[in-house]
Amino acid sequence: MYEIVIFTHIVAAATWIGGSMLLFVLGITLRDKEAQKVVYFYIGPLYGYFEAVVLVILLLTGTYMYIVNGFHDNPGKFTYELGYYMHVKIALVALITLATIVHMFVSLKSNGRDKTLKEKILARGTSLLIFSLNFVILWLAIQIRNIL
Repeated sequence: MYEIVIFTHIVAAATWIGGSMLLFVLGITLRDKEAQKVVYFYIGPLYGYFEAVVLVILLLTGTYMYIVNGFHDNPGKFTYELGYYMHVKIALVALITLATIVHMFVSLKSNGRDKTLKEKILARGTSLLIFSLNFVILWLAIQIRNIL
């Protein structure tokens, strides 16, 4: 069972990061604003709902592994390094989840129309934050797995 959960977590993480990279790169490279509007109008909501499901899978499988590895019972039984990485990862996952909620709310609310300045700042800022945190969280996951 544990192997299936790890596999599911890794596939979900690859899906999450890959999709994030694709949309981030599209946002940077599509210079034609009309093409950008069309792409995001059709892909944005579909991607958003799909990625929401993937995020829930990541949160559920991550929580399961946290419990199975005994972090909830006695975090003191693990090395300082492992506990540090785990707690930093959890904090960053909470931050990326919050950024995703804000990003989805703003993006879905403004889909099909021009964003206000505040919406542009929030959408682009959260997109950049999500994109960047993906790699930090991935690095932390590798460190945690190496220790376990």
